[in-house]
Amino acid sequence: MRQVWPVVAALSLCGCLQAPPSGTETVEPEVEASAEGEVVSPARALEGLYEVGEVRGFSFTQLGEQIGRSFGRYEGTVEHAGQTVHRFSTRVELLPPGGQPLRFASEVLLDERGDLVAGWERSMAAELRFAVTKSEALLEIEADAGLPNIERAEFGYEPGTAFMGYMSTIHEELMLALRPLAAGENEWRLISISAGRADPWSAKVKKQGNTVVLDTSLGEEIWLDEGRITRIEVPDDELVVTGIAHPQWPDWEVSGPSALAYKPPADASFTIREVELPGQQDEPSLRGEILVPDAAVHGPGPYPGVVFLAGSVSADRYGFAGPPAVDIGYHETTDALANAGFVVIRYDERGVGESEDAPPSWVGQRTDARRAFRTLLVQPEVDPDRILAVGHAEGGWRALSLAAERPREVIGVGLLATLGRSYRELFADQPDILKALETGKDLPEQLQPMADWYGEILVEDPEALVFRARVPMWIAQGGKDFETDPVKDLAALTAATRKYKRKAEVARFPELDHHFKHEPGTSNHTSYLVERPVDGEFLDALVAWAKKVSKKPAKKPARKSSGG
Repeated sequence: MRQVWPVVAALSLCGCLQAPPSGTETVEPEVEASAEGEVVSPARALEGLYEVGEVRGFSFTQLGEQIGRSFGRYEGTVEHAGQTVHRFSTRVELLPPGGQPLRFASEVLLDERGDLVAGWERSMAAELRFAVTKSEALLEIEADAGLPNIERAEFGYEPGTAFMGYMSTIHEELMLALRPLAAGENEWRLISISAGRADPWSAKVKKQGNTVVLDTSLGEEIWLDEGRITRIEVPDDELVVTGIAHPQWPDWEVSGPSALAYKPPADASFTIREVELPGQQDEPSLRGEILVPDAAVHGPGPYPGVVFLAGSVSADRYGFAGPPAVDIGYHETTDALANAGFVVIRYDERGVGESEDAPPSWVGQRTDARRAFRTLLVQPEVDPDRILAVGHAEGGWRALSLAAERPREVIGVGLLATLGRSYRELFADQPDILKALETGKDLPEQLQPMADWYGEILVEDPEALVFRARVPMWIAQGGKDFETDPVKDLAALTAATRKYKRKAEVARFPELDHHFKHEPGTSNHTSYLVERPVDGEFLDALVAWAKKVSKKPAKKPARKSSGG
């Protein structure tokens, strides 16, 4: 899984999604321009700005298609920490094509000036809790994504600092209504609560008749009438935001992310031992665990071993990744192998779980795989001549590399939803992106955090990896996988095994997704958030292959002496 939720990665700091005008041109009336610095929209008092229970609704349209809706409601005043504050609620709904709606909710408390006091925001991805400590002039944010670690951030928050929640257009309306807008340049500081960022915000303001028009530093064109937003356009993204007539408050709630926690299966016939993966001084510390078969069930050792290698996503040893919190299901796969009598090592990827942080690096991940292999090799319960390398997605490439580097010990490779085409092939129809990845220059913002990783993996050739790995292979592919192509990638892998005469078994699972979970509809990033087990038929097939490949050869009977 290369990216958990691309639609979230594209969110902007503004209270709206950056995306498009419907194509209708706005005709600007010829009016006398206001003098530079002249106030064209006075600051309004928060008291009386909205009626209690009043709902503001906005529709987001991109290329003629509705892609979302945003609702805000004034709840009136409440008491909080000894002061009277104003409470606003929001409900936001994204409408991805062919997918389930993605929903967000928030609540903010504002003082009489309209400054932020406290609040929360939640979605399937995370729950944010925030509060301003006026004595220290700090906005403190806690982010709980349903993963073991809660992230925290702090920002300076002086009176007058603006704030914005994700796609919460009423927040933007409040920001503009509570401040005087003057003809010409206007600027202030804006904190995006959802993105955890603080940036300078500016807008060029002009008046057209009774309408105030803002051209903002976020690429928006905003139309205001009497302090109310009537329209927003983001030309670069072809997005239009318009008001909804007589909006009704949504009847749905958002419960927030589900907490992910590992529990061994009820029928577990193995024990778990914590380990640290030895490495060089300049390498990040890696933590993981060894799953050891119970001798009372599986008989005395030594047992065959499995080194399990995750895909490109930053996941912990159990396959928990995010945000948003996603259970990839690695724990079910490794548990099944341990229950079948294999000693299994699984570990936290660098920067995840109990492993030390380090920049994303494909070269580093290959080094980490070697460290995991060496750690498994020295476990007293392991037969060093019977080790399998099993990898998911790009982890399959690392498994092939291990087999080539350790031909004596690695006797088989399991390739689970593994790419058969190189990254150069994947980006062949996007030459600008490919060039940016090669040079590290002009990369799209969403790719920048993984720039080194992409640059390093571009040199990998899966066909060459198959050539160098002279071991039996098990190639498993889900038919509803939208990340590894079940036709093109599977064909490329199997062609390579035939070309180099590698013994390979192909296992197709037509109704399973990238994580080998049953998918009743069309698989996409949002369907990953639906809790489902890894398919039992897939696990049985993997275990059966692993047992067959790792079976000890029968001992030949001793030859009888002919005497003399």
